[in-house]
Amino acid sequence: MPIFILQFDLEKHTIMPMKSESRFTTGQRWISETEPELGIGTLVFHDKRIVKIHFPAGDCLRQYSRSAAPVKRVIFKPGDRIQTRETREFCVEHIRESKGLLFYCQGERCVCETDLCDTMGFSLPQDRLLSGLGRTTAAFDLRLSILTQRAAYEKSVTRGFLGGQIDLIPHQFFIAREIISRAQPRVLLSDETGLGKTIEACLILHQLLISHRIQRILIILPESLVHQWFVELYRKFNQTFRIFTEDHCRQIELNDPGTNPFLDDQQGICSMDFIQASEKRKHQILLAGWDMVVMDEAHHLLDHTGFHLFMQALGKRTHGLMLMTATPEQMGVATHFSQLHLLDPHRYFDLKTFKQETLAYGETAAQVTALIKAGKECGPLLDTYGPGRVIFRNKRSVIKGFPKRNPRLIPLKGDSEIISQVNREYENPDCLPSKGLAEDPRIACLAALAKRIKPEKILVICSSKAKVEAIDKALSAHLSIDVAKFDETMTLLQRDRNAAWFSRPDGARLLICSEIGSEGRNFQFVHHLFLFDLPKNPELLEQRIGRVDRIGQKHEIRIHVPFVINSVGEVLAHWYMKGLNLFEKNITGAHAIYRQFEVRLDHLLRETRALGKIPLTVLDPLLEKAALYTAKTQKELDLGKNILLELNSFKPEPAQALISSIQHMDQDPCLELLLERLFNYYGIDMDKTADIQGGKIIRLTMERPLDEAFPALPRHGELITFDRQTAIAREDIGFFNWDHPFVNQVLDFFVTRGEGIASTACIKGEALPGLFLESVFVLECTAPALLNMERFLPWEPIGIRVSQTGVDLSEQEPFPDFNTRLEPDVPGWFMEFEQIKTQLIPDLLARSKSLARKKADRIMAAAREQILTTLGKETKRLIALQKINPNIHASEIGAAQKNIKELLDHLSRAELRLDAVRLIRVTP
Repeated sequence: MPIFILQFDLEKHTIMPMKSESRFTTGQRWISETEPELGIGTLVFHDKRIVKIHFPAGDCLRQYSRSAAPVKRVIFKPGDRIQTRETREFCVEHIRESKGLLFYCQGERCVCETDLCDTMGFSLPQDRLLSGLGRTTAAFDLRLSILTQRAAYEKSVTRGFLGGQIDLIPHQFFIAREIISRAQPRVLLSDETGLGKTIEACLILHQLLISHRIQRILIILPESLVHQWFVELYRKFNQTFRIFTEDHCRQIELNDPGTNPFLDDQQGICSMDFIQASEKRKHQILLAGWDMVVMDEAHHLLDHTGFHLFMQALGKRTHGLMLMTATPEQMGVATHFSQLHLLDPHRYFDLKTFKQETLAYGETAAQVTALIKAGKECGPLLDTYGPGRVIFRNKRSVIKGFPKRNPRLIPLKGDSEIISQVNREYENPDCLPSKGLAEDPRIACLAALAKRIKPEKILVICSSKAKVEAIDKALSAHLSIDVAKFDETMTLLQRDRNAAWFSRPDGARLLICSEIGSEGRNFQFVHHLFLFDLPKNPELLEQRIGRVDRIGQKHEIRIHVPFVINSVGEVLAHWYMKGLNLFEKNITGAHAIYRQFEVRLDHLLRETRALGKIPLTVLDPLLEKAALYTAKTQKELDLGKNILLELNSFKPEPAQALISSIQHMDQDPCLELLLERLFNYYGIDMDKTADIQGGKIIRLTMERPLDEAFPALPRHGELITFDRQTAIAREDIGFFNWDHPFVNQVLDFFVTRGEGIASTACIKGEALPGLFLESVFVLECTAPALLNMERFLPWEPIGIRVSQTGVDLSEQEPFPDFNTRLEPDVPGWFMEFEQIKTQLIPDLLARSKSLARKKADRIMAAAREQILTTLGKETKRLIALQKINPNIHASEIGAAQKNIKELLDHLSRAELRLDAVRLIRVTP
């Protein structure tokens, strides 16, 4: 069969075909018609049946049938500039052939084609079209669909908010929306226990990562929460974080001495204990540089002076900082001030001044309340005088939807020995009798409860690891039941396995936790909480209750409070039930109330231990005064700082607007249809016929082996869904949406491989023959990723269609059903027509670019206006507020102004690029 030899004109970017009967020879240079992106390959083997060509650009070996090889030989002509493997460039003056190989000569110097550079290829759309290497018209259409739909996604307010396998809870999305809008996100998340601070933080991190505003993240946690955060980010947000441990750091340093192990990963998690244990690690963390630092359970900030100083140094070096605690004032006003000082040392510079400002919030709150009652806007007043730019705090009373708490005090009889033992136990949780708790009436009470409510589950919380073991051992003498344990000596993996076993319907019925179980763990599937003992600190009690009293809890919560009569346990039970009413409600300011009565409560507890019974003449007045003080404190807080924080922390209208947009994207079938076309292109079948979860779960199957470079299937494997509720119910399957990393990887793979950049098509059956050229241009702006230019100038395709006479038909079809009648055409049909190839097509491309330039100018003007309108308006607002509100710091305004300037500078340098082209032939 005849072989097409191609002459490549590097100056005009065209291919010149000539017919030849040349034989195959090892070392010849060839290009694949079906995979032109592989560049110029070298023939390495041939016989009577097959030829093998190695393509260095793709590092792959292709084998073809000799009689039907989809390849074309490349030959350069005199005047072309070519490169050798040593990247030396020269101009071809003449060519000679020897034993089937071509030699390119300049003067006396000749270079065999085997020594030419491997990277010369056909990467531009016009190159491929003019070389006769156009692909199918379907690939062109698919490319255009990807560019169009992706551009809409990149401009959408939902970008970064779609990916979480989570319920759309308004207050969480409102807080995330507010914080990501800041040029410098430095905030304290202090929602009450159970409102989902971890999800809020993960939402914020996810959005900032998806929008490329941050890359390097460090999350600092209590040891007990490390694995929980890791799993939450991995399962719900498809983000993989490195857990930094001492062993991991030592291994890196062993393999590469002198390296900083915290530079080995972009996103990491580590425990406070890990940091506190090593000055070397502290120094390395500070040197590593981070875009965002997150610290959970921030009320521990002042636990160790060295750790506090480290966090101050880290805060100064870090652009973004999020602190999290449900109880910001748990350790007192000084600790709360230290949190705020860490976030903004210029604003919160003096504890005394902070206390004075707090007293003034009552007046502002009264004005806000009056405006709300009058139906007027209170936003400007909140912005001006409120404390809410740094602090976000939502309360259950505002969010609603929480179940009723049903506490039950259970008085138990015990002799003097039992009473004494319980009292000693409250002084020292590890002080247990040698015979254990076998005779403790609380054990019999727990056993009776487990029998009575079978098969329901019970969460048991006590103060120490020793008690966990003792309860488990003593309980086994009363009944046979599956029990999981959870304490601080277990590895993270052991804790997670036990928690998972407890969560399964057929798993353990009891989970016995030490105090560590009350920090951050969620057990909202449990309706019974058994408090084996009670902590003195009311914030710890609220954390215990918050493990089951959370968003997502569907049932009334039964809180079982056993106590031995005349013991310290009875005093605390009545203190929380009658004094603070903490069993029934989440009490704001509980720690401050405790501090007010701490001395009197301690005195009562000492007397009870000394007498072996409760002095009622002391207990009753104390409870009465505490109840009155609690009511008074709640009223003051509701009229002061807290109401300002709550109003600034959740605004239903903007929250619902964002959620409505997310729901619209969730329900839009466009992505599913687009991926179905894309997967079909690569031989991946989306099997919707399997009757799984009502057809909402789809199985991905591969019909043929994929390219080695094709992205690996997601971690979930073959099962995926586009339905949010199905994904929430089944964390083991992939939730496909525009944020999903695999979705973006396969879209990138198609686009960056040059699929569909050149195509030919034909329309048959028209009376008048003719040609049309369709071009797709994009505006490329090489701005730094952290500027998130895509929200203003995405890769939105500019489509141009011109007739053979250059008439602009971009906004209209040349004749009815134009697009639906397109059929594949022979890629190089025009190669025999010199005028079409060398004059008409280049002229039409130039005309198309001229038309696209006019559209591009309008798009850039609109993008500029959007930048100035959205960001400029916010900057002006901050400047005005700064004059009367010290919460607005100059650095925040400076960052916003710099952001605008950089966006405009990069926008002005955007360039128009031809992305794809399709030549359409109309025939009778």
